[in-house]
Amino acid sequence: MDCNKFVVRGKRRTMKATVIVNPISSRINYPDCVNRIKRELEQGEYQVIIQPTSAPLEAIELSRRAEAEGSELIISVGGDGTLNEVINGISSPVTKLGIIPTGLSNVLAMELGIPADLDGAIRIISDGHTRLIDLGIVNGRLFSTMVSVGLDAEAVRLVNPGWKKFIGRYAYHLAGAKALIFFRPSPLTVRTEEGQELSGQSVVVSNASFYGGPHKINPEARVDDGLLHCCLFEKGGRRDYARYFMGVIRKKHHTFDDVHLIKTTGIRIDTPGMPIQADGDYIGRTPARIRILPERLTVCTVRPL
Repeated sequence: MDCNKFVVRGKRRTMKATVIVNPISSRINYPDCVNRIKRELEQGEYQVIIQPTSAPLEAIELSRRAEAEGSELIISVGGDGTLNEVINGISSPVTKLGIIPTGLSNVLAMELGIPADLDGAIRIISDGHTRLIDLGIVNGRLFSTMVSVGLDAEAVRLVNPGWKKFIGRYAYHLAGAKALIFFRPSPLTVRTEEGQELSGQSVVVSNASFYGGPHKINPEARVDDGLLHCCLFEKGGRRDYARYFMGVIRKKHHTFDDVHLIKTTGIRIDTPGMPIQADGDYIGRTPARIRILPERLTVCTVRPL
């Protein structure tokens, strides 16, 4: 079935699509990108509206307004931060989300098999195949792939947006080194909805297997299993973080005695003052309440073979 075209009283009905674009995303040639998207979607009988962003969090309101004004398809063109904002503006699983990844990591796109090349991503949207995925929510903010509390959240807080534009992923490396030197973690306690209680220095809560690119901190996490997958790191010394980092790189961290992997539908962290990041953006500090929202979002994805 072609999901992009409907027949009303013998006539083909044109659907409305809003394209929300971060014009300074790292891999984008803005005029060429939007022209190619618009041309392809209009051939599929879409009425296309282009909405560039100009400020942080603006994509939330643009997405919310697009849905309220009847857009049945909302497309995010940008990185994980832009995508997170677009998701936070979509209220109904009836609205379809298209993803054209132009950022540094593009974690959800990687998870769903959406290619980084523009033509390939546009074809997936034009093809019309969709699937329902879960979302998480932390302190009222939706996320698609992960939330973390601790050192890596502090590194995200320290990232300079200008660095990202000029040195790409190395901006995160520099921020991580700075966090490792100056950040002093506090012991935190994770309490799950199922009654488990674990203590540590940092935690990564995943709705998807990938983290920050090709790495997998919670390798069993899936976007449609109705669960959050949590990786708790017990210790907080510099040598411990270096050991954890190398363990993740080598896919061996799950064998460490001081690393715990658990599955849950929700967790609570009452320890105050710890940094929180969601989908690669700093969003505030603990305490935190994190829950899974099953089948919350409809996404354009690769058609199964």
